[in-house]
Amino acid sequence: MIFHKYLLRLETDLKKIYETFLNVNKKMIMTAEDLIAYEKATHCHICDGVLGKDRVRGHCYLMENFRGTAHGQCNLDFQVPKFIPVVFHNLSGYDAHLFIKNLGTSSKGKIRCLPTNDEKYISFSKDNVMSTSKNKDGKIFENKLEIRFIDSFRFMLTFLAKLVDNLPKMISRI
Repeated sequence: MIFHKYLLRLETDLKKIYETFLNVNKKMIMTAEDLIAYEKATHCHICDGVLGKDRVRGHCYLMENFRGTAHGQCNLDFQVPKFIPVVFHNLSGYDAHLFIKNLGTSSKGKIRCLPTNDEKYISFSKDNVMSTSKNKDGKIFENKLEIRFIDSFRFMLTFLAKLVDNLPKMISRI
């Protein structure tokens, strides 16, 4: 029951994040200086590769500002990700299968898992349909945002207790 309430609240928060930040189609704002920088650019501001005819105006999709001249593919790869990470420490050491069971009952959406066995998972995610729209051909398109649950323990180089022991040493150097 507590998993179900948690997931419902998480999906409500996810919807607010989507509507506030990600479902906004902002137009790029370019100053006169930005136009000059775009024209004079010889290297991609993302990969630092030489620009040829493949050049686009790279901009921040959240803040509207011009970031620099980029290759078309580099600019596409630099977009805002369509997932929200939810980080649990030692998720695979707990009953993650209970989360997955409740993910299926909270709302519609595809569930994906990266398991180590039947009850232990490194990561799992769920697509959530945020809105629907029609494209030029009248085909209905679902705008999705993924909740991705990850285990922070799997990304650590050492145990948490050992990392905490290193904190005073690190702080004293600052």
